[in-house]
Amino acid sequence: MGNRFLTIALLSLITSSAVQAALIARGTDMVYDDVNNITWASDANLFQTQAASNPNLVSEIITANGGVIHDTPSFYDNGTHTLTTGDFITSDGRMTWWGAQAWANHLSLGGYTDWTLPSTADATNPNNQGYNITTSQMGDLFYNQLGGVADTSITTTHNANYNLFSNVQDSVYWSSSEYAPLPGSAWLFRTYNGYQYYFYKGFQFYAWAVRPGDVAAVPLPGAVWLFLSGLGLVSFKRKLKKI
Repeated sequence: MGNRFLTIALLSLITSSAVQAALIARGTDMVYDDVNNITWASDANLFQTQAASNPNLVSEIITANGGVIHDTPSFYDNGTHTLTTGDFITSDGRMTWWGAQAWANHLSLGGYTDWTLPSTADATNPNNQGYNITTSQMGDLFYNQLGGVADTSITTTHNANYNLFSNVQDSVYWSSSEYAPLPGSAWLFRTYNGYQYYFYKGFQFYAWAVRPGDVAAVPLPGAVWLFLSGLGLVSFKRKLKKI
C-alpha cells in the first residue's frame, strides 16, 4: 500500500512538472517550446548580432546559398531570386524575404543547421490576416507564449517568458510562408501590435529563427530526483527490517 501511494505521488509530480512548463531556456542561445515542440533562437535579432562580429557574414550567406533563393514564380521573378548585398541591412538586422530565407538556411546554432523562419498555417487563406491569429508560429508566440495583447507592442505588454529572449524588435518579422494567391508576397507578423498580414518580399523586415523539436535531453526536475532518492531510502529501510 505504501509503495503504491509513493508511485502515484511520483507520477503526479512528474505530470504536474510537465504541464507547468511551456518555454524553457536551453543555455543562453535557445528557448524550447514544449507545447509546440519547437526551439526558438533566444536572440530575436540574431542576424544583426552576428553581422556586428563578422564583417564577411553577408558574403558567406550568399555563397552558402549558391547566390540564389528559389521561390514560387511571380511578377517579380521567374522562381529564382539572385541574392545581393542589397537583400541585407547589417546595421539594424533587417532583410528582404529572400535575404532572411538565405540567412536561416546558412544559420548554425547550438550544433543544429535546420533553422528556418517561422511558418504560417493555411497560407492560402486571406482570412489569416488580422489580430488574435494564433495558427502561425509567430502568432502563437506573441499571444499564447509571451502574453501579447492585440494592438499593443510586445515590448510593453508581455509575461515573464519575454525575459527568456533578447533583442525583440518593436517592428515586423518575416514568416517563411509565401502568400499563395500572390506569390510575390509572404506572410508577416507585427510585434508592435500583434497584426498578421502579407506583403511584398522585397521590403526589409526582421527575422527570428526557429527549428523543429528540442535541442537537449530534458532532465527530470530536481523535485523528482529528491522524491526518487527518498523512495529508494524507504525501500532500503524496509529491506533492512526483513533481515
